Amino acid sequence: MVLVKILDKVLGPIGVYEGHRTVFDDNFVDRLCHYYTIIGLFFGTILVGTAEYVGNPIECWCPAELSPDEVKYVNFVCWVQNTYYIPPFKPVPYEYEFRYSNTIFYYQWVPLILLIMAVICKFPRLVWKYMSNRCGVGIKKLVELAKQTHLNSKEDREQKLKFVAQYIDKWCLNVRAHRSGIFAPTREQAASLCDIGCGRHHGNYLISIRIMVRIMYFAVSFGLLFFLNEFLQNDIYIYGYDVINKFLAGQDWSLNHVRFPRVTLCDFDLRQLSNIQRYTMQCVLPVNLYNEKLFIILWFWMTLISVMSFLNVLYTLIVAPMKKPRKNFIKKYLRLNEIYEKRERDALTKKLLQKFVELHLKHDGIFLLQLMSNNVGSAVMGDIIKHLWDLYRDRQFQINNGTVPKPADKNSYVSYRSSNGTLSKEYKKTLANESFV
Repeated sequence: MVLVKILDKVLGPIGVYEGHRTVFDDNFVDRLCHYYTIIGLFFGTILVGTAEYVGNPIECWCPAELSPDEVKYVNFVCWVQNTYYIPPFKPVPYEYEFRYSNTIFYYQWVPLILLIMAVICKFPRLVWKYMSNRCGVGIKKLVELAKQTHLNSKEDREQKLKFVAQYIDKWCLNVRAHRSGIFAPTREQAASLCDIGCGRHHGNYLISIRIMVRIMYFAVSFGLLFFLNEFLQNDIYIYGYDVINKFLAGQDWSLNHVRFPRVTLCDFDLRQLSNIQRYTMQCVLPVNLYNEKLFIILWFWMTLISVMSFLNVLYTLIVAPMKKPRKNFIKKYLRLNEIYEKRERDALTKKLLQKFVELHLKHDGIFLLQLMSNNVGSAVMGDIIKHLWDLYRDRQFQINNGTVPKPADKNSYVSYRSSNGTLSKEYKKTLANESFV
């Protein structure tokens, strides 16, 4: 996507450059959540942190009798102990309890909160990387090996792709509803009583993690809006609506004195020899100029991410249980290798394809192949699926009829065709003896 390339060029110098990634195991919405959002939060942290710790985050209007050192001290004290906001058209109340009920607590902690939000946004990605590494196959190394085949000679390329296909085939064969380790019989018996049909033993481990992680992306983006509301204590989740209403009404939406006041009050006690002199200072917070723009951008961004993450989850939940997209994915690459043509689409061939997709590859096998297809391209993926198909078909022949020889020519599927292009009688007889569940 053009937008992805633009964002990579603009945000690439900060953090991990997406263009240097060799394997992409996520889509654009996932990267919006765990990469681009984090980069934006780092930019905001640097912007606000510079204004707070390099510049002058607060300036208080002090009485003339205070010395410059005392004025500097007042600024530090008012910044640390928080200020409170009273609208200019209202008198300052004498009750200090009422003053302190309007205290502003957040502005010193904005950089830290932005960093915490960045860590929270990264958490689902860390969960995915940790759990996907426990699926039984090295996804990254497998994809990198397949991507490097275009640099090899024809013989080496064919050998490596066969190795990748054999590795995936063996991984799919080992997916069985069995358990090992301590108390294996007891765990197996418990699983037979309350088995939810989800996990590595059922061939849907990766797709289950994918669904869980995308739900986490939505929960994080949607939950951060309420987190900001609890942090700012000023109905931040309707902040964007207020800005839109003011913009449509032709008002100045940037002047939001209630949520991000620029002029506040600070009560300061100055200890003298025999008494304590209390002053009420009027202070200006230049940092709120940045906070106001930052949080309005953050509100719209989190709202956009929440909507896109919800649609992403909805799409995944709808497509994952469907059998037809998985079968069509395999069909596409079989046709690229002149396999599964129209003249060969009889009932037995369709059943063999159905068994190949649903009982051998299952959800995880198709998910892994789709992930590899997004990284290595159609040409390499077509060869890998062709080798997988040959391995599976030959194994089925050997299981049902050990006398059927393994084809030696390159296009092994054609070896089981008769001279007129249709399936041979021996091939049909072998398929007819199978039980397609």
